[in-house]
Amino acid sequence: MVRPLAGRPTTAERMVHTILQQRILDGVLRPGERIDLDAIASELAVSRTPVRTALRQLESEGLVTIYPHRAVMVSELSADDLEQIYAVRIHLETLAAQLAVPNLTEQDLAEIRRIHQEIVQGINDANLAAFAEKDRAFHLALYRPANNKFLSRLIDDLRKASLRFLTVYASVERLPNAAAEHEEIIAAAERRDAPQVVQLIQKNLERTCSVAAAFLRTRAAPATN
Repeated sequence: MVRPLAGRPTTAERMVHTILQQRILDGVLRPGERIDLDAIASELAVSRTPVRTALRQLESEGLVTIYPHRAVMVSELSADDLEQIYAVRIHLETLAAQLAVPNLTEQDLAEIRRIHQEIVQGINDANLAAFAEKDRAFHLALYRPANNKFLSRLIDDLRKASLRFLTVYASVERLPNAAAEHEEIIAAAERRDAPQVVQLIQKNLERTCSVAAAFLRTRAAPATN
């Protein structure tokens, strides 16, 4: 089934790219899974050309691997790639927090609290994809008062790149802890304590990266008799 889009794509290439990208990030298309160009074209009622174009863009984003005269495969997950992504994320997100927290208004905080409340209310649904989307909205709302659209765009792109790693190892049991970490961030933000917010975000990202990378390395290790 085609996933509904949040806006009408202006081209067939963009439509195909958006749908395939979301399926990969959500874990619907798993690492190592083959993507059938003809099947996608038939499902989405487009020609092969926009599918090829979309796949080339996904390859440039590191989400698929195109083999000459062979299948297109969803790229495998690498612990090294994950650690590189998080190294950049930690730098950018702590910078964004440092810039944003002194500028937070009561309206900003109300929006952050509202998103957090939606996260708490949705925990019992045990929906990892929905949690990831709300978590993304929470952090983007926190960073928005930094008033740097380029910084926000880079952070959002890296968060999207992280999603496909998280869908592999994340579990619903982790959600209450994540919500509790949000509450600590909100409390520090309400005090306009930028250093504490920075510390909490860095700690959260470092822990998430460490757990996910360890899981990926364990999964990649050859089995022993």
